[in-house]
Amino acid sequence: MHELFAKVLAKKDLSKAGELFSLDDEIIEKDLEEIILNIQKIADTEDYETNDNDQSVVEICITRITTAIRETCKIEKHAESLVDLLKMCLKHNLTQKSKDADPPHAKIASDIMSRLFTYYTNSKVMMLAIPAAVKFLECDNKDLVKSVASYLSLATIDNAGLLAQHISLVLCSVLKGNYLLGQVLPQIYDLNPQPVLQYVDDLASLMSKCDNTEKVCLIQLLNKVAKSHPDLLEKHIPMLCTHLSSSILSSMVMMILVDMALAQPTAVVGYVSNIQAVVETQPILIYQTAQITGAVGTVSLEQAKKSMDYLISKLSAVDQLVLPLLLQEIRGLCQMYPNLLLENMEKISRLSSSSSGSVRLMVQQIREDYRKYNVAEANKNLNLETSNNQPIKTQAISVQGGAGQGDTAREKAKEMRSVSSQTEGTVTVITVGNPPNSSQPSGTVSVKSAGAASGGASSQQSLAKISSTSRVSSSGDQSSSSAQTQTVEIASLPVTASTPDRILQPEMTRDGVQLFCEKHFAKIKQYIGKLNATIPLPAKCSVVKGNHKRFLKLHFECATQSEQCLYSGSYFLLNTRFPKLWVHLMFLAVQAKSKFALSQKDVDVSCLKACWDALKGETNSGFLALVTSSFPSQKDHLTLLQELHQMRYFDIFELNAIKSHWACFVCNHPEKLSQLLNGGCPEIAGQLKEKKGKWMFFKRWKTRYFTLSGGSITYSKRNSTKATLPVTKIQSVKAVRKGIRDIPKAFEIFTGDQTYKFKAKGHHNVEQWIQCLHIAVARSQHGGSSSLLAFRHSMDLGATSSASGISSSTEGGLAMKGSSCSSRRSAERPSGYTSLYETSQPMVAHSLTLSGPSSRQVTDTKL
Repeated sequence: MHELFAKVLAKKDLSKAGELFSLDDEIIEKDLEEIILNIQKIADTEDYETNDNDQSVVEICITRITTAIRETCKIEKHAESLVDLLKMCLKHNLTQKSKDADPPHAKIASDIMSRLFTYYTNSKVMMLAIPAAVKFLECDNKDLVKSVASYLSLATIDNAGLLAQHISLVLCSVLKGNYLLGQVLPQIYDLNPQPVLQYVDDLASLMSKCDNTEKVCLIQLLNKVAKSHPDLLEKHIPMLCTHLSSSILSSMVMMILVDMALAQPTAVVGYVSNIQAVVETQPILIYQTAQITGAVGTVSLEQAKKSMDYLISKLSAVDQLVLPLLLQEIRGLCQMYPNLLLENMEKISRLSSSSSGSVRLMVQQIREDYRKYNVAEANKNLNLETSNNQPIKTQAISVQGGAGQGDTAREKAKEMRSVSSQTEGTVTVITVGNPPNSSQPSGTVSVKSAGAASGGASSQQSLAKISSTSRVSSSGDQSSSSAQTQTVEIASLPVTASTPDRILQPEMTRDGVQLFCEKHFAKIKQYIGKLNATIPLPAKCSVVKGNHKRFLKLHFECATQSEQCLYSGSYFLLNTRFPKLWVHLMFLAVQAKSKFALSQKDVDVSCLKACWDALKGETNSGFLALVTSSFPSQKDHLTLLQELHQMRYFDIFELNAIKSHWACFVCNHPEKLSQLLNGGCPEIAGQLKEKKGKWMFFKRWKTRYFTLSGGSITYSKRNSTKATLPVTKIQSVKAVRKGIRDIPKAFEIFTGDQTYKFKAKGHHNVEQWIQCLHIAVARSQHGGSSSLLAFRHSMDLGATSSASGISSSTEGGLAMKGSSCSSRRSAERPSGYTSLYETSQPMVAHSLTLSGPSSRQVTDTKL
């Protein structure tokens, strides 16, 4: 042992104890076994509880050795010595003298356990620590017991088997009032259930004494008991029902009641009304309620009728996702009491047109059960008639093959088909050739038909006709040939009014898109509802073929579409760099607007799929993989917002918070329109700083007085002449934003071959110029119409389909040449989300010829 440690422990020198922290951890770790043994000798004396000096020395030494263990990571080597020191504390007084005064041995135990249970994932350490720690649950020290409960709860995560061996001590501690420890019981119950079963009644009685967190743990434990021994909880059903009003506990209590109802339905009969009342305030519990109601309905016919009435009443009040579950319970009741179908089949059949394939499948299965029941009833009546010497009418048709018999055979086959077509609901089995273990001659075709005919009098007439034909045909020359024989046996059954009109067709297999939408129906609506407040969604999209690749063009519209709208009957166009994200969001938006789960056969989805398939060369994933993947994340949202900012979407559009849609600034702020118009025409004037210069690096800001009026922008030059830029030559206007606040500092005007950059006095003045220019350009591009139809906004200045010259004014000065965008946006507005996605023939929607501008000169102008 190190000299300093030996001196401190031997002489109990408190003045030197502080120097222990100057020693190296490796030196202390080598002598740790001997040090712990000496500490134990000091603490295991009668006068230790009254000797403050010894207590201080021991506390400092324990702190130092636990620090050394932590730093050297040698807990497994010294765990046994620490546990021995912990066990020594059990032999001494652990009872608190006052609220904040712990006995010295309780302090030692607390320090040792805090170090040991730091390694709760280490099974070797826990094998030694848990058996010693659980013994402290019996001590009379509430603070220490509470600490032990916390440590054991942590250790149970990875060491449930170790604690399960001491479940009796845990139960006793819980029953004494240590309710916090109850959270370990559900985790160790499966490993050692018998002790818990003995104290079920006592544990159930604790529910009224615990808080909600502790109640949750007890309910989880009782749920496990209900699955294996539901009879033990029958007497506690009233207590469980009192917690159905709690939104925290109700779902777990319902799971217990479901298990009990399935095992002992008679025990729950008296509480069905209380259980059904919960659905009115907590509709999410409808499925558990339906399970209990269906189980209780198996008790008696009277109870089955009550259960059936309740389930039928809920068919029109629940979500499409819950309907298959309700129909499953209804089907179970009807299989036990088939007569219930007669009264409710009409109501159930109304769901056959549901958009959910699961619902349609369940309705089909119930109809099939109904048909089988009717057939069984018909057979029963048939057997009664047979027993009363009323034989079934049977016709045997024997047709001999050979020369001259071909026409006769074809006629008989024709008549057989007519009978089959007029007796819907029958089941026909056709056997060709020799069946196994059959004595029938080779070449025999045997047709047997039996079922309940629903064709009424016409069916009976057909049967009579084939019967008479059979008798005539069979009276021919039967001895001339025996090479080929056909035998047809037809058994006619009584016609019942309730027989189904037709045999149900097999259910179509649903695709993955529909399954995904059904599963996440509510989540999609919630996701799009939140998304619409931050990101505008396109009205439609189209695929455009460029020179080297295809790309997706998005069409955004103004949702208000007022008389003065900038985008009345047209779209804001954007060629996106993120087609995958936009297509995914558009699919989710289509589904969110639908009342039912969509499939790939729906028009909107199929059109969107066609657009995605047209981009196949530019993408890797298929449409199904795309739309069923995780929703776009917050990072994806920021990416799309950045793209919209770059394309200056937000220069024109903004969210109308009251109406929750995106509209242009004219529709959102019609009161501001009067400030920008003079006599119905956009007009604004003021000093702007224009960036001019021949060379890029030598441009200077020049202040001039600009006027926007009469369809042109004019300004005065030094020689007192005026230069004019017609508004008709402007292709687009863009705000130049800088800084974190994204405030417009300037704006740019793009013509066919030039760019002008201007600065104004402030950002408010910049916005006025931009808005006024947008209105002027919109009017000029639509021939001065009174309604402000939208102009084509495109940041891709190279995307032009024709060229036109921009001539200078007669007053001289500003001569410009270039190309302007002559392609206009479609003026046809979509009627909704029907046929909003366009695809070309065969692959792309619109073909846009990309040609670069001729010798484009860039002129920067500050506002």
